[in-house]
Amino acid sequence: MKRFLNFTALAMAVFAIAVTLSSLLTPMQAVPAPILLSQNVNFPPPDVTAPDNRQGGTHRGEACPKDLSIIPLIPKSNDGLTLGESPTFFAYVSPSSTQVEFTLQAPDEKGTEVYKTTFKVDKPGIVEVSIPAISARQKSLEIGQRYRWSFSVVCDDKDPSGNYFVEGIVQRIEPQETLKNDLANADPMARAIAYAKNGIWYDTLATLAQMRRLAPDDSGPRAEWTHLLQSQGLESIADQPLVQSFE
Repeated sequence: MKRFLNFTALAMAVFAIAVTLSSLLTPMQAVPAPILLSQNVNFPPPDVTAPDNRQGGTHRGEACPKDLSIIPLIPKSNDGLTLGESPTFFAYVSPSSTQVEFTLQAPDEKGTEVYKTTFKVDKPGIVEVSIPAISARQKSLEIGQRYRWSFSVVCDDKDPSGNYFVEGIVQRIEPQETLKNDLANADPMARAIAYAKNGIWYDTLATLAQMRRLAPDDSGPRAEWTHLLQSQGLESIADQPLVQSFE
């Protein structure tokens, strides 16, 4: 009996010590796993020309209607890069029933015309023009060359200076090996992020546009498109619809 009482007393003492220690020690809190936010298509423009020069590539003639507006989807520098030999160009055009001419010029002294097309805009919105390859041997854009392009509207048949036009620069570059590896990813959003991270403007925009067309109800590509345009001061047209494609 005495041994039992001693055992009981010892057990009670151990329990009391355990209770006391638990009250003195601060309990360890479970550390929640970090929340991984989706990556944005963040675009750091490459240092290819003077910043914020978009307005320098725009001209509106006095004969043009006041409600006529063409806003090119280009970086603030008015100068963008591409990896493709036949890139796609985007512009917001308003109002509807507007006859627009797109021209791509070579980087020679004469500004030789590489490609030209004319199209009619059915309704206000963002239009895109894709440059076809000239031939299997001759590429539309050569690597390392800076080509000038323009969207224009004839407002005065007799005086070209009275027309409305916007213009910019595109330069095709050779991708680095790390970028090639990133672009091997089958996920188009991952490719868009890779393009943007490396300052490849035209390909970033074209990839997001294709995603929007293929999945119009997916809020992801639309949000990234809006974020990209807002980052380059194009918030006024970030929510405009993609209305027409031309070649």
